[in-house]
Amino acid sequence: MVDPFTIKFKLWLEKDGIPLIGSGGAKLLQAIKEEGNLKSAIKKVGVSYRYAWGYLKKLEKRLGGKIVIPHKGGFKGGGGMSITELGEKILRIYTRFNNFISVSLKNPHLWMAYGLKNLTVNRLNGSVKDVKIGSETAKVVIEVPAGNEITSIITSDSIRNLGLQSGQVVDIVIKATEVMVDKNMG
Repeated sequence: MVDPFTIKFKLWLEKDGIPLIGSGGAKLLQAIKEEGNLKSAIKKVGVSYRYAWGYLKKLEKRLGGKIVIPHKGGFKGGGGMSITELGEKILRIYTRFNNFISVSLKNPHLWMAYGLKNLTVNRLNGSVKDVKIGSETAKVVIEVPAGNEITSIITSDSIRNLGLQSGQVVDIVIKATEVMVDKNMG
């Protein structure tokens, strides 16, 4: 059985316990940086002009400084918008933490370093070929792809609790604390 859960997260920055910026705000700042104007940026992220302008003003008030600089155009237009050093800093902090968490969630070695388990590592599917139950232990032979077999010795109680029988499809989780490799020198 594959783990039915998917790890998701929502990240936001706060100042004095008040939310500042999350994924939507970061997307808006990134779009302003890339597009050079608010009109193109709001199209890119799919929000209204009024919402975006209100969000930016609220963010500036909470931070106590400017995060964007509007540039006025002439009578033919041509104005634009850029993000300030403070805006760059907020975007950079958010992006770095977001990337760090995203990469961490995809790294099974890091999971293990923190004592967490990634249930997709060292996992195979197979079909029970044979079960021999003894008084304390049982031997289970499982056929895996390409006609290979894996034999496992587990407790007889585990066999009964799982209800294992020949022909059943099972998941095999390989967990080892030590693997030795040797070369035949003779």
